[in-house]
Amino acid sequence: MINLAGENKFEQIKKSRSKIQHYRNTISSTMCPVRRQWLENQLIVEIDNIIHCIEGNYRETREITIEELSSFNGTEGRPAYAAVNGIVYDVSNEATWGGATHFGLVAGKDLTAQFNGCHGTAAVLSQLPKVGILKQST
Repeated sequence: MINLAGENKFEQIKKSRSKIQHYRNTISSTMCPVRRQWLENQLIVEIDNIIHCIEGNYRETREITIEELSSFNGTEGRPAYAAVNGIVYDVSNEATWGGATHFGLVAGKDLTAQFNGCHGTAAVLSQLPKVGILKQST
């Protein structure tokens, strides 16, 4: 198993745990059903955040070739993956990647040059699930 995630996962889990505690305490004292539903939804979001941190933190390392990556283009029910700096990310559920495209870029490719030319920082990627590493062609 390999740690593919950034160092800040522990802090994210701590923040989510604190929010969960707050939402649980507030739910028990809220009389408004709409507010209660909103708090319950927020509780679920924070639980999902913790699960995402744990799942994204440790997983089997999967090597993905550029050919395999091209099939993960978000079409025909397939997930949308994009590689940046040798790491393959799942962008399927990222809002800015609606339709498996992002400002003219399409999923299923190594987008390192485009990413570094636009964003330049890995902080943007830290919230995306990492699915593997890009296998270098020999």
